[in-house]
Amino acid sequence: MSFSKFRKRDPAPSRLRYKFSRWMLSPVFKKTLLYGVPIILLTLPSLVFFNDQNNKEQVQEIAFDLYRKLIERPEFMIDALSIEGASDSLNSEIREVLGLRFPISSFDLDLADLQKRILSLPPVEIAEAHIKGGGILHLKVGEKAPALLLRKENGFAVLSEYGQYIRSVPSREHFFDLPVIAGEGAESAASQAMNIFQVINKKFDHIRGLVFVGQRRWNIIMKTGQVVMLPENDPAKAVQKILILDQAEQILSRDIAVFDFRLSSRITLRLPLDEFFEIDPKVVGVRN
Repeated sequence: MSFSKFRKRDPAPSRLRYKFSRWMLSPVFKKTLLYGVPIILLTLPSLVFFNDQNNKEQVQEIAFDLYRKLIERPEFMIDALSIEGASDSLNSEIREVLGLRFPISSFDLDLADLQKRILSLPPVEIAEAHIKGGGILHLKVGEKAPALLLRKENGFAVLSEYGQYIRSVPSREHFFDLPVIAGEGAESAASQAMNIFQVINKKFDHIRGLVFVGQRRWNIIMKTGQVVMLPENDPAKAVQKILILDQAEQILSRDIAVFDFRLSSRITLRLPLDEFFEIDPKVVGVRN
């Protein structure tokens, strides 16, 4: 009798079964089974639900309503605007350009954007925006200081000492104490004009203003119609020399239409034709 059929079966698994067992015990499979299956079971219904546009819009409305209720709580609301350092006219301009309607949630305010919009106004030099306690939006503003008036065909432009445009005005009524400049490109040489006016320092009692000639040099215009022609380079130094000469010789008090100081080594005086200071072609040269 053969005992071969009673031999014990080999307990070792097959190669395929061994690999499958190892894969079932791998960390990737365990994590997939632990996290992946629940995620899939939760995601599938959500995808089916949000596939309907009406359901999507309804959820968005509920979320937006909850968001608005949160950001519009009393502690987050801004009820007033305060502006520090601005004149009455600039105060009105700032309120108009911001266009804020109170009360407004602080979450709806972009302080950087507000600051940028305020700085876009020509009269503003610096601007800071802060939210203070008590529901107040506080703006701190620094205005450009008016220093010059630029004469234009239809009025005046108020400029800073560096020639920066501030605002336009129809007349000198509110800026009668500012010196006047004129001429094409005069604003680009505003700093030079300021140096000239500082040297003059009210020593010329009858100055009407400065005219920029050829976009390179200045003429001083007197209220009498007399003209003082200044050099292109270092005109303030030439004005100092003129003042010294006038103190010694009183040349500005004489009946002379044009004082030509463009050449440092030679002063040219042009005599008037009549009492209206029309220029006579006759030229008188005076050496320094």
